[in-house]
Amino acid sequence: MPLSNIALPVAIGAAVALVPLAPDVSAAGVSPSAASAACKGARTCYVDVSVAQIWVSPDQVRTVDAKALTNPADIRGWFAAMAHDINLRRDVPGETQALYGGRVTVVDTTTKDGVLWDKVLVHGQPTPRDAAGYPGWMPDRQLTKLRKKAPSGTTAERVTGPTARGYASRRALAAGARSKGGTEYSFNTEFAVKPVAGVPSVVEARANDGTPIYFERGDLAKVPTSGVTGDEVVAEARKFLGLEYLWSGTAGFGYDCSGLTSQVYSALGITIPRDSQPQFDAGGGAAPAGSAEGERITSPTDLRPGDVVGFGSSTSSVTHVGIYVGTNEKGEPMMINSPKTGERVREEPLTNRPFVGATRFIGS
Repeated sequence: MPLSNIALPVAIGAAVALVPLAPDVSAAGVSPSAASAACKGARTCYVDVSVAQIWVSPDQVRTVDAKALTNPADIRGWFAAMAHDINLRRDVPGETQALYGGRVTVVDTTTKDGVLWDKVLVHGQPTPRDAAGYPGWMPDRQLTKLRKKAPSGTTAERVTGPTARGYASRRALAAGARSKGGTEYSFNTEFAVKPVAGVPSVVEARANDGTPIYFERGDLAKVPTSGVTGDEVVAEARKFLGLEYLWSGTAGFGYDCSGLTSQVYSALGITIPRDSQPQFDAGGGAAPAGSAEGERITSPTDLRPGDVVGFGSSTSSVTHVGIYVGTNEKGEPMMINSPKTGERVREEPLTNRPFVGATRFIGS
């Protein structure tokens, strides 16, 4: 997001009246007990949809947002419903997104149109707004209080492509085209994973409730524990060239500017702030709780690949970020960034925007 503390635009369209889901809302790779195992008063809960949109408030949700409010959530369908109107995409009344299995702390609840909503703090997205996590609202039915302990013999792995499909059975994985069936999970979604005996091309992951989800072996990989390089940061960012911008996006279906930078770093095992200004401030000794500290870089000539470059009217008004990639054949400093609503992730010169400095989160 351009700024962590700006007021979002007034929501466009009528508020949506939410209808409680039927008990059976399962899809391949999503627990059949999702509806009955919702958070319902628990303080610690876990995201139980592939991507959960985190809203400013239930009152600002629009009719067009209906597909993002269900369990399972239909993020592609939601994005498609807004495709005809750039204002709908620009004015999403959201703060951020949270990925499947992500932990949240519930700090308040309310009911609107018969649907229970939770105010949550999303862990793993550092922000100066709250030391415990990124604040916002989501439907209780997209959360679960169930989180089975990972069984022995599993390792933590994350989705490596923009998205990957998980299936409820090996047969479904083998029979289905990769573009059909199953549940589509985002880049950087973490699972407990183990190999499948005798089938090296398949791995078995675990859903929140412990049931198996099957992926192609190449869809998941361990997170680096040390020695991340700038070139690796750039390589991760390049996976998303051509992806559409989505305000509040932190998933491989669509990113905003700081959603892209923060998730690329997270996938490499480095937690940085969620929003643009805090990402910049982390290089000046003001990293929020839970974030890596950074080093301030003031001149474009001192940049290294992987640096988070900041743009705005001043160092206290950073409204855009990208990832520095090096110079092009003309000697121009270049970055990968998710520019704005209606545009796609691209590589372009830093000189297209007012550069105010950068934050270096890695040593080389």
